[in-house]
Amino acid sequence: AGSSAGSIVATIYHYQNSTTTDELLDAAGPNDPSQITNEVLDTVPENSIFPVFGAPISLSIQFAIPVALATGKPFWPILVQNLFLQRFGIEAGKPLSSAKIRDDVKTTPILATSFIGPVEVFPSHLGVINREIYTEYNENSSMLEMVDEADTEFYDIIDEINEVTGGGVTDVRLTDLDILRSFAEDNGFQLNIPAFGTATEFTIPLSGSVATLEYEGVENQTDAAEPFGIEGPLILTYEELSSEGNPFTLETLLGMSTDILSLNPGLRALLDSLSPAPVAGRPISASIPTVSGKLREVAFTDSGTNDLSGLPALIKMKPDRVITCFVPNAVDAGLRFGPEVASSISYQVFNLFGKNFGLVDAANPASIVSGRVLSHLFDLYSNGENQLVKLVDTFESLRDAGEPLVTTLEGLDVVDNEFWGIEGGWTVDVTFVLMVGVPQKFVDELPEDIAPPPAGKSKTEFGFFTNEEFASVPNVIPLGSDELIEINGAFIKAFGFELPERPARMTHILTSWVVKRAWNGLVGIDGEVKFGGFRELFEEEAEEIVEPPTSGSRILNGTWITYFMALAATLLFFNA
Repeated sequence: AGSSAGSIVATIYHYQNSTTTDELLDAAGPNDPSQITNEVLDTVPENSIFPVFGAPISLSIQFAIPVALATGKPFWPILVQNLFLQRFGIEAGKPLSSAKIRDDVKTTPILATSFIGPVEVFPSHLGVINREIYTEYNENSSMLEMVDEADTEFYDIIDEINEVTGGGVTDVRLTDLDILRSFAEDNGFQLNIPAFGTATEFTIPLSGSVATLEYEGVENQTDAAEPFGIEGPLILTYEELSSEGNPFTLETLLGMSTDILSLNPGLRALLDSLSPAPVAGRPISASIPTVSGKLREVAFTDSGTNDLSGLPALIKMKPDRVITCFVPNAVDAGLRFGPEVASSISYQVFNLFGKNFGLVDAANPASIVSGRVLSHLFDLYSNGENQLVKLVDTFESLRDAGEPLVTTLEGLDVVDNEFWGIEGGWTVDVTFVLMVGVPQKFVDELPEDIAPPPAGKSKTEFGFFTNEEFASVPNVIPLGSDELIEINGAFIKAFGFELPERPARMTHILTSWVVKRAWNGLVGIDGEVKFGGFRELFEEEAEEIVEPPTSGSRILNGTWITYFMALAATLLFFNA
């Protein structure tokens, strides 16, 4: 499953036919920290997926602007096709219904997106979307159940978060999706609604009664759209989303899933300043059926507004088990607050996973990402035990032992979630992989000349390298917009999105090491097994794979894909 930037990796992995899986994922690449050299860090395999993430976006902008002006099509799908897909021989303009998944791929791609209302109100409605709903949600928080005050371990976690961040996590409550649904109904469903596409169909999973969308509160009243109703879940083929001369393409779906442009007025203004005519105001859209029987053209945007993990779309598919890896970018990892905050397991687990267990503090009505409140998937007290506390305790034990943070929460009770069309009442095993900072056992094996510390400092502090170049590994900070990138002997100004090569390469090696290290299991500081091992999760495959794979990439198969899609997602910039 791909969410936000993870959809880029999911798309390339499934649809490219220019190279093999092993080459694409650098299966023969290094995963032993003791063998890292500066030459290794300076070498990015040419046929792998990794070079596109350091490519200068400015070149693709120069390509996409005239194409968008000439065709009248949205800018962002043209950009992502040129920047990410063209390199791998994925054709532009090809109907998604005829796109072929590579023969050696056993998985089904799932690309998430967010439905943000009718095109008539774009982009003026971005100033009102979520505001009334989450303002009402906050004002009526007393209607929501609090976590049992007797659960002292949980409140210790909240106290620790407030201690390292200087406060801010207050009045933690348990999400009630029924109450949130009633607020949505009261306010014309002015929120970002989840949606996703597979290789064969597109789904807006919102279930329950008819949802009536009204956008009369936009700043420009002439843009106010006629109300319309949808009754979900809506499941549409790509032929149904196509029209004569305008097929629904792979880059359209990928654009929907990754579109940060529509959400950022500054980016829209910057793009239009680079163009001879405005190009940034055209949303990525599709026509969907309404309860009246008429079609309505509606806009879509980056799925990170609802979810960063891909978990909700996967849970919608009702799997027995899921492996998901979180490598939050520098913003979501809290590095802007400093490594002390980012190194707090309590902060990371609550921040990244809390909403999946229905935990929420005050939502920010002015933030488009308030939609992540909708991603409540699991009962916090599955198996009669606070699962967030269990996750924090396990990860802290692994961290103190110098191990990577990998563990499985078994038998999680899935809850009803109408926003994602999920019917609860069953259980799933979820393996969480959290990549924040660098495990000490990885650091201990590095040669002395790799990531050397400044004078008077140790190699790491608070779990992060003290070496300035590698200080954000694995939560890599993109290049600054004032830096230059050399391409074919010419220097191109970075756009502020591109990843620096050496820290990204170090992160790639680290993630491969994590899989190798955790292949046969992990033991915490207390001497107890905290993770049974990836090999144990895949007993059928493991009959033939007794030893750890030479690279984490080599073990990609039907279930592993969720791990690597989420991994790549958070190496990128789109989910900031």
